[in-house]
Amino acid sequence: MFYRPSYITTAEKNAILKRFWDKDPSLWSIDQEMQQPIKNRLGWLDVLPKMMEAKAHLTGFAEEIKEMGITKVVVLGMGGSSLTSIVLKEVFGPEKGYPDLKILDTTDPDEVERLALENAWDRTLFLVASKSGTTIEPNAQLNYLWSLLESSIPDPGSHFAAITDPGTPLEHLATKKNFLKVFLNPPDVGGRYAALSYFGLVPAAILGLDLDLIFSKAWDMINKCGPSIPWGQNPACRLSEFLADYSLQNKDKLTVLADQKIKPFGLWLEQLIAESTGKETRGIVPIVGETTGIPGFYGGERAFAYLKLKETPQEESFDGFLDELKKAQFPVYELSLADIYDIWGQFFLWEMAVAIASHFLDVNAFNEPDVRSSKEKTKKVLDTYKAQGKMPITFWIDPQSQFQFRPSGMLADSMKGLVRAIRDIFQVLPSWGYLAFLPFLPYDKEVDEIIGEMRHLARQEHGCATTLGFGPRYLHSTGQIHKGGPMSAAFLIFTRKRMKDYPDIPDLGVSFWHLQFAQALGDFEALSEANRRVIHVHLPGDYILGLRSFSKLFSRAVRL
Repeated sequence: MFYRPSYITTAEKNAILKRFWDKDPSLWSIDQEMQQPIKNRLGWLDVLPKMMEAKAHLTGFAEEIKEMGITKVVVLGMGGSSLTSIVLKEVFGPEKGYPDLKILDTTDPDEVERLALENAWDRTLFLVASKSGTTIEPNAQLNYLWSLLESSIPDPGSHFAAITDPGTPLEHLATKKNFLKVFLNPPDVGGRYAALSYFGLVPAAILGLDLDLIFSKAWDMINKCGPSIPWGQNPACRLSEFLADYSLQNKDKLTVLADQKIKPFGLWLEQLIAESTGKETRGIVPIVGETTGIPGFYGGERAFAYLKLKETPQEESFDGFLDELKKAQFPVYELSLADIYDIWGQFFLWEMAVAIASHFLDVNAFNEPDVRSSKEKTKKVLDTYKAQGKMPITFWIDPQSQFQFRPSGMLADSMKGLVRAIRDIFQVLPSWGYLAFLPFLPYDKEVDEIIGEMRHLARQEHGCATTLGFGPRYLHSTGQIHKGGPMSAAFLIFTRKRMKDYPDIPDLGVSFWHLQFAQALGDFEALSEANRRVIHVHLPGDYILGLRSFSKLFSRAVRL
């Protein structure tokens, strides 16, 4: 039974803190069968000393690849295996003389093709990051890129490294193919709680970051949040209480604000919150990347968290906006970072806070029960395509715009066109709900901008929160809360027409376009099965032109 932390005594809160550091799995489930899997996901609490002991291993690897003449390292991974790398690349970048870092966390055929056309294989290292070693996206990327290197250089294995758990198929493959290095991560560290393990520290070493300073910042925060620090003085406990208390008061849309230099941290935080808390029709919905607005346009379900970097000029900070929010009586939580290396403390702070908040929400912070459904349905779509030679889908044609689209069963009864479908979404979407934009498209600044305009319009006209997640990345970050979290949500999935033939992925028998499209279809089916309102819009090959046309149609619909 969930309960608000403000309703219990300080002694009871301190007892929860003790149980947390004792790794008591009953904090998250009283089901005996669930408790052992939870125990197997709590290694992040004491992983840092192991990483400190591995410092020479990490720096030695970084120096080795520099001596090889490697100028670019490409991380092949998804979700918790790649999001820390994205933060490090965007916030820190490489130190002088160290390789650039690129993250390929998509199956988009144009993104993969752009990487393939760079073709500087002798100066490139591929870092395959996968806890299970069975994730379809990095495995497809690995198979495809291996085939390119195999025909171009004499020893392709020397241009691959891996981070994975012991005994996984990826470890066996890396040994068989003679990878340059394999980092075996502690198996009791889950993906979204892995920032202070090899999944975060190998990329940090590659970029030439100061590992001693990283360890110092992280260790300082761990000590501040330790079992001997009472609840009221414990930063993670105070943050967890804020998250849980307001979420249980129906202020479950946590809007994350961060100063420009550390803004990418929001992507990592989005996954941590959504996958940990979004279960059993409840959870904290992270709102990341939204433009700010007049407080009166925000629904009453909002809470705000602000990560403030000390070096940010006053005129570029959110201080003035926060003053307006406080005057409008929105709950606001402020966190101050002295410098960008404080991010390493923030990784642990938020991991602990979200885990404890999940206890109050009465959900298991360490599983992702609804992620599997999209994977299974994607496989079924691909199997059907291979057997029949066509995708198992029939689109409707909007009589006015000629857009190809289809609605979920929750919308089909009132369907008379695409404008009507969008209007119907907003007629049933409560002000405390949210609308998720889910483009299975390349990472394109224009896509961000166009959808950003639609997000702004939805909030201004209807007061609802909005999110943006590129597919298939979001399947490994917010996909869990989409299907397992609050029911008050609606979804717009975008795909685009295939304009040319792409090569098949070795051992998979389909191209990246087919894989990405199948993932979109699979998630549409999973969302529909979970009784969510969802519209799938199939754009033309010129997806920017198509998305701009859709935005005009969307604008008309939301104003009706």
